[in-house]
Amino acid sequence: MDIFSALLDPELGCVSFTVERITYRLSRGETVPSSHTLSASGCIHPGTPEMAQLLPEEEKNREFIAVYTSAMLSRGENFGGTTFTAPDRIHYRDRVWRVVRVRKWHAFNYCQALAVLTESAVRK
Repeated sequence: MDIFSALLDPELGCVSFTVERITYRLSRGETVPSSHTLSASGCIHPGTPEMAQLLPEEEKNREFIAVYTSAMLSRGENFGGTTFTAPDRIHYRDRVWRVVRVRKWHAFNYCQALAVLTESAVRK
């Protein structure tokens, strides 16, 4: 089965969403953020009780979604030195979700992420 075509199938729940990635750079003693967004598509579904067991302990009581997409999502990276990225934020249905877990299958150009609802849940 071609996973990529299944991810783009509207009958299986394919939707469009926006991914916001914020990178921070230390410059002259200050942390300077820069943000860029990208459009993505894939299947987004409510998380299941079984998936909740995969969440970090401090996130287990929060509302969350499962995202299946070809966009390579990130839960943040520290490159060492002066640059790091925050976890990706998914803007979907006027709510903002923070990526907390990612499983990537590069061979299939496929990514599964779990994302929790943020405190500032309404997109501005």
